[in-house]
Amino acid sequence: MRILTNGQMRLADRHTIEGGVSGFELMRRAGAAIAECADFSGRKTYIICGKGNNGGDGYSLAAVLLSRGCDVTVFKTVEPEGDSAAFSEIYKSKGGREFAASECDYKCDILVDCLFGTGFHGEADDIYAEIIDKINESGAFVVSADIPSGLNGDNGRGGKCVNADITVAIQAPKLGHFLGKGKDVCGKLIIKDIGIDCKDTGALAVDEKFCARFFPPRRNDSNKGSYGRCAIIGGSKNYPGAIKLADMGLAALQSGCGLCTVAAPEFLIPALSAAVVENTLFPLDDDGRGICYNKEQIDELARMMKCVAIGPGIGGGYKEKSRVIADLASRNIRLIIDADGLNCLANDISVLDNHTADILVTPHPMEMARLNKLTLDQVLEAPLAVAENFAKKYGVTVLLKGSATIITDGEKAYVMKDGGPYLAKGGSGDVLTGVITGIAARGYSLAESAAVGSYLCAMAGKRVSSRIGEYGTLPSQVAREIKRITDEFGV
Repeated sequence: MRILTNGQMRLADRHTIEGGVSGFELMRRAGAAIAECADFSGRKTYIICGKGNNGGDGYSLAAVLLSRGCDVTVFKTVEPEGDSAAFSEIYKSKGGREFAASECDYKCDILVDCLFGTGFHGEADDIYAEIIDKINESGAFVVSADIPSGLNGDNGRGGKCVNADITVAIQAPKLGHFLGKGKDVCGKLIIKDIGIDCKDTGALAVDEKFCARFFPPRRNDSNKGSYGRCAIIGGSKNYPGAIKLADMGLAALQSGCGLCTVAAPEFLIPALSAAVVENTLFPLDDDGRGICYNKEQIDELARMMKCVAIGPGIGGGYKEKSRVIADLASRNIRLIIDADGLNCLANDISVLDNHTADILVTPHPMEMARLNKLTLDQVLEAPLAVAENFAKKYGVTVLLKGSATIITDGEKAYVMKDGGPYLAKGGSGDVLTGVITGIAARGYSLAESAAVGSYLCAMAGKRVSSRIGEYGTLPSQVAREIKRITDEFGV
């Protein structure tokens, strides 16, 4: 499945029309598709139509429902034009009733929202905000055509939005269905194919089928070296995090790598020894607060490693830590920079100049803003574009966290749409980094590893929360759940 931006959807729509399918025919198909998504028979249905194709889909739906003998009434905010007007005339020619939106009493069983389409941005003005309020207060079963009105199709932002029970995405889901408040207002998302050609467009949605191929049966004639070695560098005086580092190492091993080494300041090794059981430990020089750069130690640690992650809990002193990151970035390894490692980059982005390592950065939106010298609002307004531009500029892969996770190397993009609030706890990102590190150590690209790792953590979190609730779900439980999901891939 592909997930599209507004611009990509418009382009695909235009190419389909240029290929010989008329806009009128696509609108007819959209109306018929929406009619399949709810039981309109014997239920009083109101359709509120705005301008553009979204309103036109509403008129098309009205004509379909009326031809089936359904009780349907259209309320319009503007006079329809073009194909919308054509379907309005078809609907009225069958005896359909059409009134101004101001005359709607909202006393119906089903209310179909066709006010705004995916191209909407900003906030609904007073008149439309009032309509949205009345839709939400109606008590009717709400169906939104393509996207809940008031929601931005590119980023899931918006002021007042329709709270839909179901949203019928025409041809493909849009980024806004999953970002921002999208998941909270879309209700059940139903995707209906109406023949718009977009198979080679947009970001690839990460799902079980995509991930399963990264966990083939392990060979009998193999050993720990067959599955790659990785290292995780973290910890400091202020952020000792022995359990978090242990969880990261466990997550890396449960993601299939053969050997994971946890590297930390020497003064933390005694504490880590009690928590880190399955992983080896590697002491690093420290100044009593955090790690210090020692080239010989980095040489020894990085030798034989396919992937190294650095950042969780390494703390301040960014200049010294940047020397470690710069050294790792100059090596022929996969390098994952997370947490405080991202603060090092924000302090000195030149660390990414002329790197030879294959690098993944894993920021949340505020960290992405600091890396780009942007405001948080600018990142949230165009998250995919910001991530793609950064990836292209510095030749890295970006995993941008959020209600949906965006992964891009500047050319290809993936969206992991299935995360949830059960992961909104300190330590969840550390487990994610551990999983990605373990997968990348087995030889997969950082973009693929990030996509698969995001899915595993989301699904593990979902399973744990289904047993004990969203509030009680802990990152350590997520780390331990991952093995159950990967085991099932081979079933």
